[in-house]
Amino acid sequence: MSTFKYRVMTRGSGVLEGKRASVSKAELLDYLKKSGHIVLKVEEIGGQKAGKLFSNRSVKKATVFFTQELGILLDSGVSLDKSLRILSDAQENIKFKGLILDILEEVKGGKSLADALSMLPDVFTTVYVNMVRAGEESGALPKVLERLGSFMERVQRIKSEITSALIYPLFLVLTGVLSVGALVLIVMPKFTKVFEEVGIALPLSTQILIKLCEVLTSYGWVLLIALPGLYYLFKSLKKKNGVQASIDRKKLGIPVLGDILWRIEISRFARTLGTLLENGVSLLTSIDISKSVLSNTFLSNKIEDVKPDIKAGKGFTAPLGEIAFFPGIAQHLLKVGEETGQLDEMLVRVSDNMDTDIEHRIKRLISLVEPALILIMGCAIGIVVISMLSAIFSINEVSF
Repeated sequence: MSTFKYRVMTRGSGVLEGKRASVSKAELLDYLKKSGHIVLKVEEIGGQKAGKLFSNRSVKKATVFFTQELGILLDSGVSLDKSLRILSDAQENIKFKGLILDILEEVKGGKSLADALSMLPDVFTTVYVNMVRAGEESGALPKVLERLGSFMERVQRIKSEITSALIYPLFLVLTGVLSVGALVLIVMPKFTKVFEEVGIALPLSTQILIKLCEVLTSYGWVLLIALPGLYYLFKSLKKKNGVQASIDRKKLGIPVLGDILWRIEISRFARTLGTLLENGVSLLTSIDISKSVLSNTFLSNKIEDVKPDIKAGKGFTAPLGEIAFFPGIAQHLLKVGEETGQLDEMLVRVSDNMDTDIEHRIKRLISLVEPALILIMGCAIGIVVISMLSAIFSINEVSF
């Protein structure tokens, strides 16, 4: 629920102002009109844009179902406004229900579906809006929504698989850090007092560990303050010309991980471009839109560099082949697709193959990372424990 401030003209009392909680602006407008008022102004208190309320995971899932179900309804011959009304009535997510009602209100006001969706950029991306616009212009909106829903569902599934695969390694790291931290910051200081009272020479490992405890205990607050400062400094440096691209280029050079990151970016670009071309969007427009889905600035700049060659009629795959944008086999497949007039279909196939390859690479990487993390955490905890035991045995004058 959101709170709105409204101003209406009534029949007997003149202009009235008030506040009311409502699911959406559209629902409040409908309520005020049915009450016999002439609506002068309605705005959400705080001026917060509606789209910003819908960035959570549940709304992203609701967007997938909304896309698929809207495509089914339109394909069945149901009008757009009636389809939106049906979807809003059946929607269980209160926030998304309000969003659909807002879209319905804009459509009733004469706007196209794409224009209505473009007013909610935090929910519907530029790619999504342009695909819907292409579907409306070509008269194939149901088919476009069906493909778009499948595309979104696949992307969410891959993200979910990657997230699930990373949970256990992250849990290992967190457990190890907490265990070592507890030993160093809680257990070790208690032993330090005993060692000081005895006054005997301690093993070097124990001396180093005690010194580390003292530093962390005395200056740990400096580290806590410095880390956020370093983070914001790093973010500000990245905004300088060329810095972000340089960082992104080095990311791609990281052994094993860099290749996975590169393939993820290429797959995302290829699928988006192929889907746009399938729905009648021109090549140059599709490239501009697809470039926006790249999170790697270095790769995005590469696309920008070859656009003049593509505009000059040198084709699509040849300019990209000169900069080694696609992996070797993908480059050859796309060349065949371009020569046979099936570039859009081949781009989607390349993306499918890459997604499968990415999943296998990530699984292999995690299968190597998990034992490595266990070994590292075990060594760290073992060093702390051995250092403490060495000191205890020194106190008791036990020789090894």
